Amino acid sequence: MLLEILNPMQYNITKVVSESVPTVATLPLLLLMGFLYLIWTCEETSSIPGPGYCMGLGPLISHGRFLWMGVGSACNYYNKMYGEFMRVWINGEETLVISKSSSMFHVMKHGHYSSRFGSKPGLQCIGMHENGIIFNNNPTLWKEIRPFFTKALSGPGLVRMIAICVKSTIAHLDPLEKETTELEHVNTLNLMRRIMLDTSNKLFLGIPLDEHAIVLKIQNYFDAWQALLLKPDIFFKFSWFYKKYEKSAKDLKESIETLIEQKRQKLSTTDKLEEHMDFASELIFAQVPHRYFQPFGFGPRGCVGKFIAMVMMKAILVTLLRRCSIQTLKGEGLNHIPKNNDLSLHPNERQPLLEMIFTPRKSLGKNDQDK
Repeated sequence: MLLEILNPMQYNITKVVSESVPTVATLPLLLLMGFLYLIWTCEETSSIPGPGYCMGLGPLISHGRFLWMGVGSACNYYNKMYGEFMRVWINGEETLVISKSSSMFHVMKHGHYSSRFGSKPGLQCIGMHENGIIFNNNPTLWKEIRPFFTKALSGPGLVRMIAICVKSTIAHLDPLEKETTELEHVNTLNLMRRIMLDTSNKLFLGIPLDEHAIVLKIQNYFDAWQALLLKPDIFFKFSWFYKKYEKSAKDLKESIETLIEQKRQKLSTTDKLEEHMDFASELIFAQVPHRYFQPFGFGPRGCVGKFIAMVMMKAILVTLLRRCSIQTLKGEGLNHIPKNNDLSLHPNERQPLLEMIFTPRKSLGKNDQDK
């Protein structure tokens, strides 16, 4: 009789204990959630405006926005929300975004501001980490190369550039029928790229090259640079993610090495070396790695090519507009062309408005006379 009474009691106690086990297991989870909430609510607000931390969601959202919109568009988005000086997170690190011109001038003018953000594995993938000037945090690596660029892109080189630009533009406009489609449209962006490449080659290198192939490789290289600049480190754990970008950088590097080797052979066979000393020759004899890139900005990191680039563009446009009348498709202006704002502000190449109608001005004069 006693055993019959105790058996139900034992069953009830076991049932109560088994039902209370899940409650005990959830207690650490509740404590953890409470601790995280306490950290969130007690987080010190930064004196610099910007998106909130929000238990780690803020850094993920801001980094994702930079990956999605590009550097320029994302900066403009946050500038409209938080002002000209604000803070975001890129790859988990706090990053200051400055758009005020006076502040930018101050930062770029002083040499002790040298840090540039960017994914280290991404820059390594395209051969730019600690090997270039742009997005390089080691100024001593590029200070020895800067005088060569400064000398080549100013003075006599600047004067020669005008005549070379005019000749190159005329040479590309003469066989214009080869550049047109069935509708007699010209891809203006590719035309300008080939003129710039031909001009730079004649001024600095002087080696015959395939303009179409080199322009395509340069474009693919910059696409890879833009794609890898802000990628998180986990992206580079799997080679199939970045393999095509690595190939784009390798293709351009091999083409440049081939051209430089041709330049070396040309210098080795020349009789009067002094007459052939140009920008590329000085770099070769100085044994300076050709993988360095030009700086940009103001002051110590001011772009040494900004003046010659402005002269080149003016010479090309004046020659182009003197010889041809240009009309966009459907009569739309340049303001209607979609643009991307990532590493730079440039037209979106996946839309047809880059193809324009080039009409020689001589034919316009004949038509006017007939009328």
